[in-house]
Amino acid sequence: MPVDFPPWDRVYAFFRRWRDHGLVRELHDRLRRQVREQARRNPEPSAGVIDSQSVEADAVVGSDSRGFDGGKLINNRKRPTAAATGSSTAL
Repeated sequence: MPVDFPPWDRVYAFFRRWRDHGLVRELHDRLRRQVREQARRNPEPSAGVIDSQSVEADAVVGSDSRGFDGGKLINNRKRPTAAATGSSTAL
């Protein structure tokens, strides 16, 4: 944490409270709409892309959560990712 922040447990307590009350999602959605509007895109995505990415797994990660990535020929953990897409039509 930056030195000018409160202790980490206080910051985390705020984050948990905001998350539990839906504020984190609300902030994310508002920022996404604002960025899309500034880019002259529809403020709400019309489609999404789901993919995954291989990430290195430490030796202590159990074999039940690891897998083999045939494309990269590595034995690591897969992490799902999602990206919003949509029309680039001007508003």
